[in-house]
Amino acid sequence: MSQETEPEVISNSDRVRPWASLAHRDFRFMWAGALSASIAHQMRQVINLYFIYELTGSAYMLGLVGLFQVIPTMVLGLFGGVIADVFDRRKLLLLAQLGGLIPAVGLAALVHTDTIVVWHIFAFTAMSAAINILEGPARTAYIPRLVPPHHLMNAVTLNSSVFELSVLVGPIVGGILIDYTSMGNVYIINALLFLPTLILFSFIRASGKPLGSSQSVSLKAIFEGMRFIWFQRILLGLFLVDFGLVIVGFYRPLLTILASDVFHVGGTGMGVLFAAPAIGSFMGFISLLWVGEVKRKGMLFLFSVMGYAFGLIFLGMAPWFWLALLAAWTLGYTDSVSVVIRQTLTQLLAPDEIRGRAASFANLFANAGNALGSMEAGFVAQVIGAGGTLIFGGIVATAIVSAVGLSWRGLWRYTSQEL
Repeated sequence: MSQETEPEVISNSDRVRPWASLAHRDFRFMWAGALSASIAHQMRQVINLYFIYELTGSAYMLGLVGLFQVIPTMVLGLFGGVIADVFDRRKLLLLAQLGGLIPAVGLAALVHTDTIVVWHIFAFTAMSAAINILEGPARTAYIPRLVPPHHLMNAVTLNSSVFELSVLVGPIVGGILIDYTSMGNVYIINALLFLPTLILFSFIRASGKPLGSSQSVSLKAIFEGMRFIWFQRILLGLFLVDFGLVIVGFYRPLLTILASDVFHVGGTGMGVLFAAPAIGSFMGFISLLWVGEVKRKGMLFLFSVMGYAFGLIFLGMAPWFWLALLAAWTLGYTDSVSVVIRQTLTQLLAPDEIRGRAASFANLFANAGNALGSMEAGFVAQVIGAGGTLIFGGIVATAIVSAVGLSWRGLWRYTSQEL
């Protein structure tokens, strides 16, 4: 067990190069494969939002996307972590990529046969959410097998970059394809992006079998994970703050409305607007890699989420498209910092035999918050508009962060030495 906790302290005299983990063959294959699959997921999310708005013209319907994401997350989310602690994580990753093909192929067939209705998109959205529940904890828990202990934090940060890069590339590619080809062909291209992932994941050699005592998929195993999170109060605090913030400040569905109804920039402009937060996220990720170790992690987290709250207000008040891009960039930059902190501490604090469950709790808070936030954004925007919803969310988010920063001094004072 002691070997599992070695990565918790990083020596200042032994700095890790920003791209060190990519020198390891298995991690390199997993990173590249995860990037291809994540681009496909982000591309399909943007396509689905655009298509729903084209079919219905309703912000309310955009908000319902969150409902069909949150249902499988709330019902099955914690079982994903138990499954990752019981079964071979490498095989779970391969199975998840096969499952990722189904929504894209199904939607392509429905569009080409001119039988698609909005409820088909909702159903496949729920299926995608269920597949992500299987993939997320398995991939996160697999990382420590692919790199040596002193590269763990670097590997976690690089793994976080997968999402940032995919949010940058996926929406732009999806938006351009919407303007230049049919929706059916867009979904076919989306399905093809899962094939490189299957090939790359099959090349990984490291064992994916969990260490420690044998487990079974049961409620008892879930309660063990809940007990671990409860006693690791720093992780619990980070998850809860992020959960509350995202519910009132999830902005992605509103970008579709801003691009279409406020700035009138078309599919390509929508893709660029969706990509602006990803550019900010990627720059935030680069900043963290360049800085290396950050001791005052709690304070950095609170500053980053406060910056996110201000970014929401900025985006809601932006009168011009270029200012909206700058505000969206700010949201991405600040969000990436908080995400890396949460994921790094989850990896460092959890032993291998419970790492899948710890990751599933992190994913549950994040995914459920995103889904509920998507619903809240769509419903409120139907009443007060996209700009008003962003300003309202930013004000509430500012209050949440201020209250936590003033009352939870343990989080404010937290440093890496406390590990």
